[in-house]
Amino acid sequence: MISDTIAAIATAPGAAAVAVVRMSGSEASAIMAQIFDHPAFSLSSQMEQVESHRMYYGYITGVDEVMCCLMRAPRSYTREDIVEIYCHGGNSVYAVLAKLLEYGARPAEPGEFTKRAFMNGRIDLSQAEAVIEMLNANTELARRAVLRKLSGGLSRKIVEARDSILTWLAHIELSIDYPEHEEEAMNMAMVKAGATKVIGQLEGLVATSKLGERITKGVPTVIVGRPNVGKSSLMNAILQEERAIVTDIPGTTRDTLSEEINLRNVPILLTDTAGIRDSDDKVEQIGVERSKESAKNAELVLHVIDRSVALTDEDYKIAEFLEKEGQQRIVVVNKCDLPKQAEGFGGHLSEVEIVEVSAKTGEGFEKLYRLIEEMFLEGGISADGDIITRARHVHLLNETIRHLRAALETIEKCMPEDILAIDLKAAYVFLGEMLGEAVGDDVIDRIFEEFCVGK
Repeated sequence: MISDTIAAIATAPGAAAVAVVRMSGSEASAIMAQIFDHPAFSLSSQMEQVESHRMYYGYITGVDEVMCCLMRAPRSYTREDIVEIYCHGGNSVYAVLAKLLEYGARPAEPGEFTKRAFMNGRIDLSQAEAVIEMLNANTELARRAVLRKLSGGLSRKIVEARDSILTWLAHIELSIDYPEHEEEAMNMAMVKAGATKVIGQLEGLVATSKLGERITKGVPTVIVGRPNVGKSSLMNAILQEERAIVTDIPGTTRDTLSEEINLRNVPILLTDTAGIRDSDDKVEQIGVERSKESAKNAELVLHVIDRSVALTDEDYKIAEFLEKEGQQRIVVVNKCDLPKQAEGFGGHLSEVEIVEVSAKTGEGFEKLYRLIEEMFLEGGISADGDIITRARHVHLLNETIRHLRAALETIEKCMPEDILAIDLKAAYVFLGEMLGEAVGDDVIDRIFEEFCVGK
């Protein structure tokens, strides 16, 4: 029930200087009055003296020395009365929460504070989804993109598109119900022009979804090459730690090894693989097949060759294999601190980026990182740019575009206006689902299940 009072720990568990317990609901202030001991006055009889959004010093009786803040509805995150208690970290925070539950609050479900903010109209559903994305943002660009959505940037564009569709529908209804006022109705040429403009705007948003996926989920990147070219050394150099075993024995790496890292604001899911070569060793054969499979599933392949030795047939076979697969790739010429022996590879791969590096000295890595940034961030995110980061939004926008295109076709074929209204209404509904209108409880529950307790 939305009327009950919920409580949860809002900070990470463990020893800390400060921890926060938050409570929201109709009985939040009454529970605060019963458990909070203020040194200057009694809250139980003088609760009206407690100012909203002001910190008060005192004690949770028998539990901890705290600071307490009451945020009265509707000027709060949930638009309900909210009480936040700032206590010591460690076990104290659990004792404070237990006290709130003892006096009538119940444990909050994952994301329930934000769900109440949505249910009470403080934020729409796309903004609520941005909250969990903000918690998971692991690069500066991802944070900026989500902040734009959280502040309502995407919502405003959706509302503008819906308002346009609603205007067209109003004029169509006027034309249908009151044909004598046809001169006041919007003609089909204006609807066609408006729908074409909205389609272009929405397609522009959909086009950002690839970038959105990259900055939130990361770019699957695989290091491949024949044995002993320095694949594991390259991975260790990128990670700046000895993560992969490095020896001069061919075939040391027998399986894939994956780590996550941010390279110049590009989240990378980096995988080191076994050297690709023909082998009679069954274990190594399995490793080679896994290497090829990883390369097929990657979005970026770093093909490593050894500059200090002459190119081999294996180098060329790997290049041909990667060329057939078609992923974006960079040829990483390793060991540039040694005399150059590998010649002629550039002509074989004239359209592939080639970067010379030294996993030993670090030379060339800034160029490699800059190239990856240029390949996958497409110039970054402007301060006023919105990007789509959720599959649900991509689906809803594509459905909206589909119905608007159907509406344009209806106009082209001079079909009746009531047929045109069907597709326009469908487009209006799909855009509304992005904001949380006419969304089923199952969708809402699934979205808020992603949240941590206390948010």
